[in-house]
Order: sequence, then structure tokens, then C-alpha cells
Amino acid sequence: MLAVGVLGVGVACVVTGVPGPGVSMLVGHPVAAVVALLLQRVADRRYGRVAGLAGCGVLVVAIVALTVFWWA
Repeated sequence: MLAVGVLGVGVACVVTGVPGPGVSMLVGHPVAAVVALLLQRVADRRYGRVAGLAGCGVLVVAIVALTVFWWA
């Protein structure tokens, strides 16, 4: 949902001519969302260590995206 929201704000900024999120944010959020969804799918469908690592990967992707795009 965050990726969709950021894309919506980007479109609104282009239409109104005001500065908005940069290209890296507009590309990075959907990429992070897709990677997190793919890892979550692996975590949901596998068992054991693979599922655990995929679940940790989802958390890592979320933390990195929030850090890079919102706090850095």
C-alpha cells in the first residue's frame, strides 16, 4: 500500500507541477514491495530453514526500504 501511495503522490505532483518524491523513491518502493511479496510467498509455501530465512528477508527488505527512503 505504501508503494501505491507514493506513486499516487508522484502522479499528483507531476500533474500539479509541485516538487514531489524523487525517481529513486518512485522506483524503489515498488521494487521493494515486489521483493518482499516474493519472499513472503516463499515463507508461506515452504517449511523449515528456507521459510525462516525468507521471513527474515521480508523484514530486512522492509527495514532497508524504510531506512533508505524515509529516514536517510
